Parts: sequence; C-alpha cells; structure tokens
Amino acid sequence: MATPEFTPASRIQRLQFPERAQTHDRALRELERDLESTPAGDPFLDITYADTHRFPPPNWALPAFTKAASGSGMTYTPYRGDPGVLDQVSENVSKLLGVSVDARRELMVTPGTQAGLYSAMAALIEPGDRVVVPDPDYLTSARSVRYFGGEVDSIPMLWEDTDPHLDLEALQQALAKKPKLLMFSHPNNPTGAVFSKTHIEEIAGLLRGTDTFAIVDELYCRLVYDGREFAHLAAEPEMRDRVLTTLGPSKTESLSGYRIGATVGPAEILNSMEDVMGIAALRCPAYAQHLLPHWIRDDQEYVDGRIVDYQALRDLSVTALNALSGVTVEPSGGSAYLYVNTSGIKATDHEIARALKSRAGLVVNPGYQFGALGANHFRICVAQDESAWKAALERMAEVLASFPLS
Repeated sequence: MATPEFTPASRIQRLQFPERAQTHDRALRELERDLESTPAGDPFLDITYADTHRFPPPNWALPAFTKAASGSGMTYTPYRGDPGVLDQVSENVSKLLGVSVDARRELMVTPGTQAGLYSAMAALIEPGDRVVVPDPDYLTSARSVRYFGGEVDSIPMLWEDTDPHLDLEALQQALAKKPKLLMFSHPNNPTGAVFSKTHIEEIAGLLRGTDTFAIVDELYCRLVYDGREFAHLAAEPEMRDRVLTTLGPSKTESLSGYRIGATVGPAEILNSMEDVMGIAALRCPAYAQHLLPHWIRDDQEYVDGRIVDYQALRDLSVTALNALSGVTVEPSGGSAYLYVNTSGIKATDHEIARALKSRAGLVVNPGYQFGALGANHFRICVAQDESAWKAALERMAEVLASFPLS
C-alpha cells in the first residue's frame, strides 16, 4: 500500500508569511529554518532567553514543587486548576492588577502564558475575524491570528526617539473596521517599551466606544526599570469585562521550566478557554501549580534585586551598543530585552543574525520575526552571566563593525 502524501493543513501554511519574501528572499519560516541550520561559532551563547543558572528561581520554588509531588498536591486537577491554588492566586493577582478577581469565575492557571494566549484566541477568533496587532510585537501574536484564520490589522508601535505608544490614529482607524480583538504585549516584547498610564487611559478610551475585546500579555509587568509606574488596562474604568490579561512567573522569576501561568478575564471567556484546555493540554502541570500561591505574595524582595541586576546589564549593553557606528538602541523600560536598530549598517536583519551565529557564536532574534517594522533590528536578552556577557558584547561589536555602513 502506498504511503499517503502529506500536505500541511492550511492553518500551518498560513504561518509561513509568504509576503515577507517581498522584503527578504524567503518566507518567514524558511528564513527561520535557515537560521536554525546555520552552524554556530565557538564560544556559543543563545541570547534569545535568560541564563536561569545565573538568575535562578526563588528559594521557595523547588520545595513547593517537591512537597506537592510528594503527596500533598492533586495529580489530576480540574482543567482550570487546583481549587485551593486558585483561591490563593486570585488574592495575589487581585493585588497586582488592582482589580478584584473571582477565583472560580475569572481565573484559570495555564501551562505558561503561551497556553493562555493560545486558549484565548482559540476561544475567540473565527475565520475572517479582524484582529489588531501592534508592529513590532510578540512573535507569536500575528502568527496565531493567522493560524486561527483571522485577518491581522497591523498598527505601528512607536518607541524610538519618542515616548513609547501605539499609533492612536492608526488604532482608531483599525477600530472603525470593527475588529474582534486588539491584542498587545505590555511591556512590549521585543522592545521592552512601557506605556505611560496616560497612554493606557487613551487606549481604554478608544476601546470603550467599540465592541472590540482586548488581550494584554503582561508577562513582564513586574520587571520594569527606572522606578516606572506600570498601568494595567484591566484596571481602567469599565474595562475589566472587556480585557483578558495573561500573567506568569516564567521570566521575571525564572520559572519557565515549570510551565505555569495565569489568565484573568470575564467568566464567559474563561469558560470557553476551559473547553479548549480540555482538548489541548487538559491542565497546567498539577504539582507545578503549587508554586503559584508563592508568586507575587512571597517574592517582592527577590524581584527588587532582580530589577537591580537586570537594569545594570541593560545599561552596560546600551552603552556598548550605542558606541558602535550604524547601531542605536533605546533603553528598555521593562522586560529583559533590547531591540537593536541596525539601519545604519548595509545588511539585512537576517544576514546580521546569521553572521552573529556563525562568527560570534551568538543566537539572536532577527527583527522580522516581530513584524514588518522590525526590519533592520534584532532582539537580545541581556539577562546573562556578567563575565560571559562582556565577552559576548565584544564579539557582537566585532561582527557588526565588519559590515559596511549604509
């Protein structure tokens, strides 16, 4: 019997972003596979994520997991999460957001914030629905919209040489088309931009007059610099019933290996997300859920120290990179990322990413992964061991200096 020919489902093919070939020589996934197959130089350092050996989880993490795995925790929890965990997490996130969260109706724990985002979009997006996504923004946002058959309406997110903000005129025009959703990361991933409270109020003001719902990924909301105030869209007047917020300790608290996150939002949407979870992952890892009651409640001193360390690494990196010809970078207001502008260099973001990997042993995220406006940028995570990071910056500078200036 002949082996059936495999043809990817159309939703997989939509992830290719063939229109990227208009500015690059290949579609999105082809570019990424090329970068993945590029041999890495020696020494090697992947700077797309944090070094969790240098920046380990809080001291309570492993004991809490071990205690649950040793018999004190449920093995098969309800899809939304262990009821006792939900009760405690609702108290923690209520304080964080400034909004009272009902543990049974408005909260679920998920296998990382990514699963929360996926479940939310699966519950909300129908084929043909319009979804407004800033450019640049988190690399899976536009892809996921395409995967579910939605239409992406990109609007500029402006952060260079200005106070970070969504282009409000572009947002107003996009909202006039009656989109199902506005979704964005805050702090922005990849730039680390943090919006002012005034700007969050402006976004809320535009949304109130529409039927558009908002999904806000606030994974880095506790990791902000320079004493900034962080404003939550869900806390704005009349917004809690039209905003879904995804949160989690995977980055700021180095708990990504435990695969835990939390989603807060209207009960009817959480009910549908629970249905999705029931066929996708069943539940957040049961024993790992027992770390979440400690998150926010027991780690503020730990987070304060992390902010000091990360801000020092941010400042070191900004100084080193801004000293290079053809390169500029804005200090991030939050997150562990910098989005490096290489528009003064005569090379594409893909060529630069390839060269950094093969010649400097550094893996970075090329800017096109985050949207069309990401061209001539690349994203780095500065949360690295200080001794290795200084050497990495020197290798990075050597490669960047090898390209001609534009």
